[in-house]
Amino acid sequence: MTLLVVGIEVPSHINDFTPAFVTATLQELYPDFVHYFIAFLLIAGLWVIHHMQFHKILYVDHNLLWMTIGSLLFVALIPFSTDLVGDFPTDPICAFIFELNLLVTSSLFYLQWRYATANRHLIDPSMSNGTIRAGKQRAAVIPVLTAAGIVLAFAGIPWSTLVYLFAPLAFLVLHLYGPKLPGGSWGF
Repeated sequence: MTLLVVGIEVPSHINDFTPAFVTATLQELYPDFVHYFIAFLLIAGLWVIHHMQFHKILYVDHNLLWMTIGSLLFVALIPFSTDLVGDFPTDPICAFIFELNLLVTSSLFYLQWRYATANRHLIDPSMSNGTIRAGKQRAAVIPVLTAAGIVLAFAGIPWSTLVYLFAPLAFLVLHLYGPKLPGGSWGF
């Protein structure tokens, strides 16, 4: 997450350091900051999902381990794709690369939970179906938003990455109207 900030570059060849130059530079960096915050919050959300999933997973086998390593492969690419979309925020190809990176990453988190809960072989066998279903629903939020962002990008809608602003609303709706879990749990 901390590597995301490396993509926000201040020009190093400053000859006329004036307030107008600083203002113009900050305006130029605005897309970088927007995408920095989007990526930071998405990675934080994925981290929380990962933590919550592995809190409920009792055993890890080689398949789950390799799925986790695969997800880390794509998490490590997020600073690159964030830098790219921050530099070219209205280019659909750059938005697609960013969103594809997040689609693969978040889909792997979803698949980890799905795999771990299949046949209840890596979790406590007494875990309720509601908890498993709620975990799947929450892990599906980012992949679904990402798919929508990809469609918007290819429809020519600039700043399609702003679709991620709906993530908190989606999580709230799932919390309020999704499977009711003991103790008001958010799933997993």
